[in-house]
Amino acid sequence: MVTIDEHWWLHLAPKAMHPLRLELERLLRAWVRTAYGAHWLNSAARGNGLIRVKPGQVIPAFHAIKLDGRPMFVAPPSLLKPGHRGVGQAEMASRRPLEAREIALQPEIRLDLVDDPVLLEAARRGEHPLRPQGVTRPSQVFTLPAHYLIAPSVRPDAAYVLYQHIFGEGGSYPNDGWFYVGLTTRSWQTRWAEHQRAMRSGSALRFHRTFRDEQTAGRITYVNHKVMGITDDLEALYQAEAFLVEGHWEDQRRLNMIPGGKDGLRYLRDHGIIPPGPAPEPDAREPVLAEWLAARSAAPLPRTWLKDRWGDRTWAAAQICSRKDRLSIEQVAAIRALAEDHTAAEIADRIGAAGPEQVQGVIDGKTYHRVGSIEPKTAQ
Repeated sequence: MVTIDEHWWLHLAPKAMHPLRLELERLLRAWVRTAYGAHWLNSAARGNGLIRVKPGQVIPAFHAIKLDGRPMFVAPPSLLKPGHRGVGQAEMASRRPLEAREIALQPEIRLDLVDDPVLLEAARRGEHPLRPQGVTRPSQVFTLPAHYLIAPSVRPDAAYVLYQHIFGEGGSYPNDGWFYVGLTTRSWQTRWAEHQRAMRSGSALRFHRTFRDEQTAGRITYVNHKVMGITDDLEALYQAEAFLVEGHWEDQRRLNMIPGGKDGLRYLRDHGIIPPGPAPEPDAREPVLAEWLAARSAAPLPRTWLKDRWGDRTWAAAQICSRKDRLSIEQVAAIRALAEDHTAAEIADRIGAAGPEQVQGVIDGKTYHRVGSIEPKTAQ
């Protein structure tokens, strides 16, 4: 029988969700008896379990919602959209290669807690306003790979946590808002409390400043606390953090100001922000950076090598097109070559794109605009 580990739940879940473990567990036990739930559990119970998904298929997430004063319920499944934002594994345990437009996703558990009167009234009316006015308590969303709760392999007191804080409003829910990637040797809740204090005290860090500005403008209706990885190997998490931050460096919603992992430590040392000697603990990097900015009246940070890399159009194109679920450089070139005489649907069918919407984004210049023109190989 599937259970949610109490120690890990108390260590990872937001405090307001602590009393909800048993209610969530009861729903989960019923859900895994469904056909899809059983399929989900088969992968979720394994630390390296992945599920193949193509656009239009179900994202492997057990998603429950708790509206204040009402019983918890399971949300309808969400379908994968082209361009799904995420950086993760690309190889299955079976070694069978992923097919075109197919990505591998970890089974997740997600819980939404909604107690704001404006959001509750919108839910009561069955409305989904993009910008509800007067929200003072954004809904709390907690997301993580399921195996950390149902089949943990390390102890909470011996683990490091890689996390994201994602926030925004309306259509950006739950993963496409502003985001910050962090690494902590303690509970991420402790770090979140420190972030909140820094936001209130006027910190000049981009994460704190943006959250403060968006909150003041009434543009935050949700905050998604997303656990990305847990391990007792700090080196592995440093590498994962560096990979995540670099992979999203050109994303305008990124709030990290320096590279992740040991690249970030090297940046701080190279620019004299930290002195030579032993590296600071992961949790100490931001306070050091905040002090540096405060002492210089929030002067711009020195240029990072990542900015130089992304300035190289060839390197940028390779990064943008590197994932299995993205268009290749050749496909982008083919779309541009075919756009004058063919519809988006015709081009999508011809080059094997995820759908007409993905092709139309290239034609309109909204996506892949940094992928330069090359001689197409797919347009014959």
